[in-house]
Amino acid sequence: MEYETLIGLEVHAQVVTASKMFCGCSADYAHAEPNTHVCPVCLGLPGALPVVNQRAVDRIAETGLALSCRINPDNVISRKQYFYADLPSNYQRTQYEDPICSDGFVEIAVPQDSKRIGITRVHMEEDTGKSMHTAAASLIDYNRSGVPLMEIVSEPDIA
Repeated sequence: MEYETLIGLEVHAQVVTASKMFCGCSADYAHAEPNTHVCPVCLGLPGALPVVNQRAVDRIAETGLALSCRINPDNVISRKQYFYADLPSNYQRTQYEDPICSDGFVEIAVPQDSKRIGITRVHMEEDTGKSMHTAAASLIDYNRSGVPLMEIVSEPDIA
């Protein structure tokens, strides 16, 4: 029996915007003091109501168009349950069933030809906080929590 190796990719890319995915906190966390760009929404506190960052949605849709995707007019945001210290709400807001973009492709050059790689979906989600560990302590910076991400998922078309 012979097997053929086929590879599909799941790539996460940060969406560059001024604010986070579901709140108005600054998304510029790289040089900020720890835990200074946080609010009840990005910390997942009960009763905090999220508002979608339209600029992030637009950038994700633009990526989908560049990948020849179908742009879905209706989108659903779900809560994916995780129990990690750097995710204070114990869930990540994400899409899976109804992504912004689906059914696309990208053409890549291969020797003497080209190959079409299918794009299953491009969807939005939010980043988690950042865990830092030393011998003496484990620390968490929630400034990154809620920063917009896009996840690009390809078909297993890479051989």
